Amino acid sequence: MKRLHLVLLLCVMGFIEIHAQSQEMAKKISTIKRDTTYLYAEATMKDLNEAFIGAKAILEIKVGDWIRSQKANEGVEVCIAKAKEHCFEVQTRRGDYYRAFVYVKKSDIMPVSDKSEVVVFQVAPQETEESLPNDVVSEEAPVEARAEITLTPDEQQMKSITSFYDIEPYIKDLKSKDRLISYGKYATMPTDGNCHIFVYDQQGNISALLRKCASTQYNLNTLKEDNIKNYKNCGAIWFQLK
Repeated sequence: MKRLHLVLLLCVMGFIEIHAQSQEMAKKISTIKRDTTYLYAEATMKDLNEAFIGAKAILEIKVGDWIRSQKANEGVEVCIAKAKEHCFEVQTRRGDYYRAFVYVKKSDIMPVSDKSEVVVFQVAPQETEESLPNDVVSEEAPVEARAEITLTPDEQQMKSITSFYDIEPYIKDLKSKDRLISYGKYATMPTDGNCHIFVYDQQGNISALLRKCASTQYNLNTLKEDNIKNYKNCGAIWFQLK
């Protein structure tokens, strides 16, 4: 009987560990999808190998389309070969099916041109009674990605926040360490002063982490210029560090 209990316990622990790893991979995939410096593709099938074959075939098409849009000097086939060489793979499960996710950094294929690489991340409305506030809505066009920035140690730590529900403990920790000047919702954000902004979607995922310097905003994931108005149907929390 004890041996049976031990076997069951090990099975449960193994299931929990696999589930946690799957969730971590899902978060990684979500982050990559929001990062406009990557091209990605995915496929879900019963067979893992077939799923990766399908995902890579889709990625080749996406790479080719992107290269043509850049009016690159290098040939499409050369850039696709580079994409295959620098491609990364992630696998998760969806029930009985395998989810194959592949991605490649654009700069590994060819230098990114000066044309806008910033996309609008739009979240479909969620029909629940406890939906998050949608206080960042705009029809303005996305800004061009220009100057790159370097992250501070504080900003490196901010990037570990991936959920709306982690923002409050982070803010409280800053207050307890006397590191916080002020904070609030998007409607109260200072128009001129510097601050940082957590942008979150209706599922509570962090869509963007922005550094606001006067009238200019930078995305701390892409390290390029961005704007909170690019993130429709999202809420935001701003804060200022000492």
